[in-house]
Amino acid sequence: MAVAVPLHEIRAEFAELDDPVDRTTYLIEIGRTLPPLDEHFKTEENRVLGCQARVWLVAEERAGPPRRLDFLADSDAQIVRGLIAVLLAAFNGKMPAEILAFPIDKLFAELKLPALVPMRSNGLTAMVRRIQAIAKVAAASEPPAKADSESLPLVPLKPLAREDRSRGNGHPREEQKPLLPATIVTGQPQAASPIDVAAIRRDFPILQTTLADGCPLVYLDNAASTQRPKQVIDSMVEAYEHYYSNVHRAGHRLAVESSAHYEAARESVRQLINARSPTEIIFTPGTTAAINLVARSWGDTNVKAGDEILLTMMEHHSNIVPWQELAQRTGCTIRWTPITDDYQIDLDAFERLLSPKTKLIAITAVSNVLGTINPIDQMIEVAHAAGAVVLIDAAQAVPHEPIDVRARNVDFLAFSGHKMMGPSGVGVLYGREELLDRMPPFLGGGSMIKRVTTEGFEPADLPYKFEAGTPVIVPAIGMGKAIQYLQKIGMQSVRAHELMLTRQAHALLADIPGLRILGPEPEHKGGIVTFVMDGIHPDDISKALDLQGIAVRAGHHCAMPLHERLGITASTRASFYLYNTVEEVGKLAAGMREAQRILGR
Repeated sequence: MAVAVPLHEIRAEFAELDDPVDRTTYLIEIGRTLPPLDEHFKTEENRVLGCQARVWLVAEERAGPPRRLDFLADSDAQIVRGLIAVLLAAFNGKMPAEILAFPIDKLFAELKLPALVPMRSNGLTAMVRRIQAIAKVAAASEPPAKADSESLPLVPLKPLAREDRSRGNGHPREEQKPLLPATIVTGQPQAASPIDVAAIRRDFPILQTTLADGCPLVYLDNAASTQRPKQVIDSMVEAYEHYYSNVHRAGHRLAVESSAHYEAARESVRQLINARSPTEIIFTPGTTAAINLVARSWGDTNVKAGDEILLTMMEHHSNIVPWQELAQRTGCTIRWTPITDDYQIDLDAFERLLSPKTKLIAITAVSNVLGTINPIDQMIEVAHAAGAVVLIDAAQAVPHEPIDVRARNVDFLAFSGHKMMGPSGVGVLYGREELLDRMPPFLGGGSMIKRVTTEGFEPADLPYKFEAGTPVIVPAIGMGKAIQYLQKIGMQSVRAHELMLTRQAHALLADIPGLRILGPEPEHKGGIVTFVMDGIHPDDISKALDLQGIAVRAGHHCAMPLHERLGITASTRASFYLYNTVEEVGKLAAGMREAQRILGR
């Protein structure tokens, strides 16, 4: 099977394309030359998992000998189709051993295309692994063959004249306009920000970054992870350079000082969420670990076959999978609260689903996709009246708005440090003391014991019985400093600033033809604006925005059931924080219009 565009032509083209926009445009062009994959091949069995877009890949064997493989593939994203075209040009028609020996990473470095990084969302890596896995199986069934790894030279061939090249669809290739500057369109200001954003931005070294192609960084991926101010960075450096030691173990001066800073961070968390006592604050590696702790300790102790756990359709996978695992262990049943067409929890359905069988309600305070701020006060009250315990996933709430666990009568609450300007690897589980007291330790080892004998052990008091081993000392200290930074600004001010940006984003994006915002109006959501665009895959949008220095996230955002409910497979999400500006919102809107131009819509 001949490839749509041969590799020597691809190499020649990329050799003369220095501009990232030109390279992306050419990827789109060669992607359009791919023949569409027959629908009967587009099955789950042929899906390449790990791709943000949907990708299908199948192999065919040429009549031999020698034994050679061809690959057919397709995607619903334009840029991904271009990457597929490169892969097929590199691998099609080769013997299995040649495929396994081909230096594909060097090829992509030569073409200045995305690196083959082993990460869960790197679709390019996933496709290469799938191809190599097929080749490995084929190679195992035949005698070894000498691989010709240099059959395709890495030195680009002389490029053809531009006027001689074509799109592959019979039309001359158009000259591409240079990347337009992202004109700032601010529209009508909604309200003045209550915080000094310019002064705040000076505290964040990374926000002064100019990217490799000269674009200033516009960071709008804060719902995934925020950036850190120098105060947080400096506090962690100081800990490592001046007083670091393991905590709660020794009596020397470093150990005493390190322990004091670690416990001061716990007190900062207590104050932030107004917990009754520091003993109710458990340091964990993050929100996911905190929810798993409750599922394993409280869940395994209190839930049995026939019981029910009530979730909502807008939960993050971290607040779904631990309960599905609990259901597998215990035989309990998971019930799902639907959402309305205006992106809200269906409260009537929620109340109908509650029953004496309901042992736990696990709900997100703010949807990480829709931005919807859920009525957790009302839901907690109804759940408690039914005798259920409530866990709140507050990963998208605590960093952005005031949270008072006592006023809201919260049972369990989980959040992460890296989403509130703290370091990664640290998070918090808050639990009412009477609940935590009755829960057995989740992990066993050092720190979580009072006494160990050959006959058994006695667990430590709260909070230490849930902090086995050496805890997250310096990350917790860094998170404590981040909390102090937020408290100095004021959480009400943070919320007001994000609301201003969200209103502006809604106003500007709503004027873009074909763009549909997912989620309620700004007054009913956090600083998250997620959208889809007619005819353009979110993965293509994110790459086109990245060419302009604008960082957003595309994909299912760890919320596959919600996307299925919305009838889509992926979406694009821009998310704001206290250091983002009205000008950056304008760049997002202008960047989307430029993305439409780049992607030919």
